[in-house]
Amino acid sequence: MKISGKVVADAISKKLKKQLIKSKVQPTLAIILAGDNPASRIYVKHKIKRAQQIGIKTQLLEFSRNQFDDCLAAIQKLNKDKKIHGIIVQYPTYKDWDFDNLISKIDPGKDVDGFRNDSLYRGATALAVWEMLTAFSLLEGFKKTEDFLKSKKIVLLGRGKTAGEPTRQLLASKGFEVSVIVCDTPNPTPKIKNAEIIISATGQKNIIDSSNVQKGAYVVGVGFGREIVDGKSKIYGDINEEDISKIAKLYCPTIGGIGPLTIVSLLRNTIESACRTLSNH
Repeated sequence: MKISGKVVADAISKKLKKQLIKSKVQPTLAIILAGDNPASRIYVKHKIKRAQQIGIKTQLLEFSRNQFDDCLAAIQKLNKDKKIHGIIVQYPTYKDWDFDNLISKIDPGKDVDGFRNDSLYRGATALAVWEMLTAFSLLEGFKKTEDFLKSKKIVLLGRGKTAGEPTRQLLASKGFEVSVIVCDTPNPTPKIKNAEIIISATGQKNIIDSSNVQKGAYVVGVGFGREIVDGKSKIYGDINEEDISKIAKLYCPTIGGIGPLTIVSLLRNTIESACRTLSNH
């Protein structure tokens, strides 16, 4: 059965909106857009729309290719601005820009995407994966996600810095052993097929299908990419949805799966930052 990340994200958004009204804080998220990827503008639009629904203010700062130094200066200014509680740089940036350098300049207390090693927040994508696993666990009648995951074999494909590795760290911090599979892992198919929970964050098209998933498994597809089909840009995912829909017990789709949950997770981090700022004054 397919589980919509958008439906789960809508439910979380309602709770966050109530929380904001109670707390009387006014969080503001600064979004830096510096790249020529047309999809980035769509993602930023989704982030701004979701923030408005919850009651979070946003500031969009756009930079052209020759404005790298201006962007660095803007980050320094945002770091000092007490009214700004979160700063994110939309990935990918221009090819000749150093994304890691930009992230390293963000105050760890405002890195609400959780990209820095010393960020005060968990990675937004890792939190999104946890929310999807929580949705699975509730549907299976568990009150706690930890109880649902207990004694289940978990396999994670990919160790990328934005999804795979932060997800591994999050699960490890909660006491779960995770088998990590990367591109040079020997004979990965039996390991994947042996898993009851599969989290795939590779960006490789249809790497997860009926050939390497056991019947009744729980599948979270995180990775995606783009390809040109008949002159149009189309999104593809790690999971072959047609295959997986027939074999998995629960799975999330490529479009409307982890994406909406990543957005609400970074917005939750922004609220947390605003509350922390308030309590420190």
